Amino acid sequence: MAEVKSKQDTERTRLETVIPLDTPFELQLAVTNLCNFRCGYCPCSAPELLKKNRVRKGNMDFELYTKIIDDLSEFPQKIKILRLVKEGEPLLNKRFADMVRYAKEKQPSVTVDTTTNATLLTPDLSDAIIDAGLDKIFISLQGVTAEAYKRISDVTVDFDALVENILYFCRNRRQCKVYIKVPDIGVNEVEKERFFRLFDRHVDEMFVEHIIPTWPDFDISSVKKDDGIGYYGDPVYPGYIKVCPTIFYNLNIDFDGVMAPCPLDWAHVTSLGNVREQSLRELWNGPKINALRRQHLQGERGSHPLCGKCVTLEYCNVDIIDAYADEILQRFSSLP
Repeated sequence: MAEVKSKQDTERTRLETVIPLDTPFELQLAVTNLCNFRCGYCPCSAPELLKKNRVRKGNMDFELYTKIIDDLSEFPQKIKILRLVKEGEPLLNKRFADMVRYAKEKQPSVTVDTTTNATLLTPDLSDAIIDAGLDKIFISLQGVTAEAYKRISDVTVDFDALVENILYFCRNRRQCKVYIKVPDIGVNEVEKERFFRLFDRHVDEMFVEHIIPTWPDFDISSVKKDDGIGYYGDPVYPGYIKVCPTIFYNLNIDFDGVMAPCPLDWAHVTSLGNVREQSLRELWNGPKINALRRQHLQGERGSHPLCGKCVTLEYCNVDIIDAYADEILQRFSSLP
């Protein structure tokens, strides 16, 4: 039977004891920022908004991808997780299975995972991804009926066929762990029970996700009213969190090679360099990202054009390091 739990890691390293890190814990790559859904709670599928913000769209080319993976060898330690998704539907990149295989050949000890809506997860693609060595797949449903998909994501889906494709992956997954979730806005109480019945015996973990205002500068009130509950089902943090922990352990690269400060920079507001021009290690230890880290540690997150508009910290932060800001800031005094 599946374990009913969120994807929150409850055995996390205490960040305040280890940063600054010479090697990021996670490398997150936007192998594409294209998507075949138009979810009302996600800006990545809102063409008018993307056009207004002049957001470039595309797939990461394989040559750039291999350069990024090769760059990992320059770090003094191994990263823990390679996450082949940022915004968008990763399976839209036709080289996705090749990307998994290349990463596992070059970095066999690294956990490679991705998140997908699974509508492109045909048996043939499932076989290719599993054979390539994917370690974990997060499957994001939008409901348990075709009607829910149309209402939430503005797509027509044969839900029975989708379920069969997911179950095919589960039956043949070998080493790959499977996590599946559905948003609370996509299911009523009866449908929640159907969700659990459909997948309980086939996946490792499952969860009903509490939709929250994740994205900076993107209003989801037409889809979900703020009820004071966070992503993991706990009350929203009552105060203001001044230091974002993500920028201290997570390295993000957009499809075009630009280093973003975090996975939520959907409008590509901030560029911290480009991996086409520098190595990953140079970017991770560079003056631009360290200036952003110092800005947070000095209590000035609110003045940043992206970070100042982010409310995600209060809704789903599990690493609150504010109390250690001064101590950590001193450790950055000798860094560029």
